[in-house]
Amino acid sequence: MKARLLASGSLLVVLAVVAVVLAWNRATSDDVPFSSLGGMYETYRIPLKSMHDVMDLGVVDANGDGLMDIFTSNHNYRQRLLISDGKGGYGDVLTAWGLDQTPEFPGVEIATRLPELGAPGVYVYWKARKTLAIRAHRMGEAGRLAGTLRTYTHVTPHADKAFAVELTAQPQGGEGGLGETALRFSAESDGEMALEMASPGVPASVVLDGTVPLNSVFVGSQKVSPRSSRFDLVLQDRHAMSWSDLNGDGRKDVFSTRGAIGGTLRKYPESVRRHISDELLLSQSDGRHRNVYAELGFEKRGCSGRKAAWVDFDGDGRLDVFVNCQERGKVAGSYPKQLYRQGADGRFVDVAAQVGLSIAGHEIVDFVWFDADGDGRPDLLTSEESGFILYRNQGGSFEHRALGRGKFVRADVPAIKGTTDEYWVFDGKLAVADFNGDGRPDVFSTSKRGNTLLVNNGDGHFAVVDPEAVGLPAASVASAWVDHDDDGRVDLYVVPQGIYRQGAGGRFEATGVLALPAHRYMAAIVNWADLDNDGRRDLIVAVNDNPSLWAWWERPFKMAEDKFEWRIAAVRRTGGSNHWLQVRLEGQPGNREAIGARVAVTTAEGLGMQDVGINEGSVFSQGHYLMYFGLGSHAVASTVTIRWPDGRMQELRDVSADRMLVVRQAGAIRSGR
Repeated sequence: MKARLLASGSLLVVLAVVAVVLAWNRATSDDVPFSSLGGMYETYRIPLKSMHDVMDLGVVDANGDGLMDIFTSNHNYRQRLLISDGKGGYGDVLTAWGLDQTPEFPGVEIATRLPELGAPGVYVYWKARKTLAIRAHRMGEAGRLAGTLRTYTHVTPHADKAFAVELTAQPQGGEGGLGETALRFSAESDGEMALEMASPGVPASVVLDGTVPLNSVFVGSQKVSPRSSRFDLVLQDRHAMSWSDLNGDGRKDVFSTRGAIGGTLRKYPESVRRHISDELLLSQSDGRHRNVYAELGFEKRGCSGRKAAWVDFDGDGRLDVFVNCQERGKVAGSYPKQLYRQGADGRFVDVAAQVGLSIAGHEIVDFVWFDADGDGRPDLLTSEESGFILYRNQGGSFEHRALGRGKFVRADVPAIKGTTDEYWVFDGKLAVADFNGDGRPDVFSTSKRGNTLLVNNGDGHFAVVDPEAVGLPAASVASAWVDHDDDGRVDLYVVPQGIYRQGAGGRFEATGVLALPAHRYMAAIVNWADLDNDGRRDLIVAVNDNPSLWAWWERPFKMAEDKFEWRIAAVRRTGGSNHWLQVRLEGQPGNREAIGARVAVTTAEGLGMQDVGINEGSVFSQGHYLMYFGLGSHAVASTVTIRWPDGRMQELRDVSADRMLVVRQAGAIRSGR
């Protein structure tokens, strides 16, 4: 009996050790565990494995060289803009292009790697999502540190004995009814003061008045010295990154939305509000970008900016921009959506109310612009808390048409209105494609509570279809349409189930290819693009664990920050022999990407139709303007028909396959790059 008990005890110890090893491996792995590559895909190495607080992941030809680059947005964390060299290599140009959140301090964003302490002096950096650190290093050589920090958020200081700290709080005073926190600090020896900020999105003003010279003060991960003893620390909380070459220099400019301090920006004094705005970052002759948001007429007006999209809604040949302002319910008053029309002088004016798109009180989950009714004008289709709505473009105003609801709408759960929980923020994305080849774009809405298929019946009417009726999954985390094998039929990729291949009869079949674990993720972002420049579409995906699904044996290895970690992976397609055709349009000045154009490709087996931008995989952003057509066994497309944004038609015949077809609109000017 004793021997049996000892054996049982040894077995339990072995099992415990195995469980710990498995938990540690899963908790520390950077890999995205695809269950099958299907003999058609292989791992594609990109310099992204894991990131914190991903708000978006997308692709864009940022520098106009015909190659797909990769970008992210990460709230207040360091983001990336990776320029492809066409050979599998990438270089991060965020700082070189002047796209850091604070131009004065490149690298001031929250970073997962702390700056190395080298030269004597003062190091100022974010060490966690809500913690600002001021570190005194080798002060015997640097001098005496002294200064004041002021901000309109609650601050809890944690300082070691090297620091003297005096905190003054005015919770009910100050301009605008909010209190200012003032903190006086000093240090003559080595040590650290960590300031826990209730809201890191609120700017902090620092004044240094000790004897440490400015060239011994190092701010952010790149250790940049301030130009003055008085400087501001501002995080941009970036959400959308929507790209277009507005000034025609061959490089993309970018419109970026940001949050509004949890929807409370209107409460703050002007001294705070002037630092909090969206951005329009325009490329300059020196290769850097400059923010011209206010200069060109844009106004924040307290908008909790989420998705933004370029669209020529009025057909005047100039791109306008639509911004979804989330209704947070934190401050009295409405938060209308914004539609900025671009004038002939290049300035923008908000005309949302004028054309019927302010829709204050509507919580938009996601939206897409495309020609839903075939009249040549872009319409707006939204997924809202009450269901799906089509705003039909009537040539100067928009007609509202309720399309119905799926199995689940957010109005069924009132408590989630205005939420910023990742479970809901990334739930409900719309994916657009003409999946049935009838020449009309259809829409797939993805939700963990129930997917919905909207089949376009023409004239602005959609049938709300149960996806299971055509073989698609009932619920998913994320999705994207893709003809993954170039057979001419559009397939659907979903997280976590993988690729659903469309058969000749129009039904879909689960393949399990590129599937992910079924009960692990609460959010995902999916992009299909030609990453390696071989003509075939590859996959880049970002996934975020659902902490509520962590096993008990994983939890001891998790930290509080881990719930904000995203893992990123890419695979490239290597298999398959079907023919393909890529189409890139070059539009006229004012709309270089030809946003709003429609391309139809025919072969003996049928029709493929796409609108420019229909392949967008990012959640809040815009930048993927390339179109991809599978031609099956056909080495030639019978016709390629283009309906340009201004309505003019162009037809090309007998177009050879397996290449990128670049078509310039008459009157378009090719970039010099």
